[in-house]
Amino acid sequence: MKNLIIVLSLIGFLTACSPSQESQLIKINEFQQSEKTGTKEGLKELAILHKNYGLKYSDTEANNLLYAAGQYYFYENNLDEAKTLLTEYITRDDSTERFRNAAINLAILHGKATEFIKADDLISEVLEKNSPSSAQWQDIIKLYKNKVAEVKDLAPSDYERLTLAYTAVGRFKDATNSLDTAIANYPAYENRGDLIYRAGFIEWEYLKDTDAARVYYNRFLTDYPNDSKAAEVHEILNSGMLEMTDEAILEMLKGKSQQ
Repeated sequence: MKNLIIVLSLIGFLTACSPSQESQLIKINEFQQSEKTGTKEGLKELAILHKNYGLKYSDTEANNLLYAAGQYYFYENNLDEAKTLLTEYITRDDSTERFRNAAINLAILHGKATEFIKADDLISEVLEKNSPSSAQWQDIIKLYKNKVAEVKDLAPSDYERLTLAYTAVGRFKDATNSLDTAIANYPAYENRGDLIYRAGFIEWEYLKDTDAARVYYNRFLTDYPNDSKAAEVHEILNSGMLEMTDEAILEMLKGKSQQ
């Protein structure tokens, strides 16, 4: 029954195609069912068929094949072909998981070419719409570590991205080290106080190092006594919250809300 549904769907799709488009789809479908796909040469030939169809047409099937071709060339390390196809693909799809995969891989390609501004823009778009997988967070870490190593177009936001990625994969000490670098290197950064505050939170919440957290929070109050979070930090330090369990903190806050 499942095969019948697939065949009927394909027939319905083909009836809406031009003769040339229909013949290309039939050729692709026949190739995909052949034993050639079990060889490296066959996969290369199939990728060419996918690429040609995907670039020529813009329907759903064309987008599927364009994505498949772009990913094939990416993992085959054919960077020029991959960049062309993935760039075209993300102009057609800006919301699905495939967009996330294509955009991150394209960002990696831009990073390899030291086109870090383009890579930053893609990562920003991904983070606005999707949460990367654990493996993709590792890719983001590598991308920004390479950018830091290149010392090209560096900004505090690069260290913030590294911190976010390190935190996402549980590398909390690396996260605070990244924040420390940004705090030291960008004394005039308008959000520097947020970096210090975040470092204190990571030490407290994830690393369970209350002494280190206290150092960061005291530094925050020294450097930014009029910040909107200053009252909260005073409360954390003066109420003994650093030594409390989460349950005790909730009970304390609940009691205060009822006063």
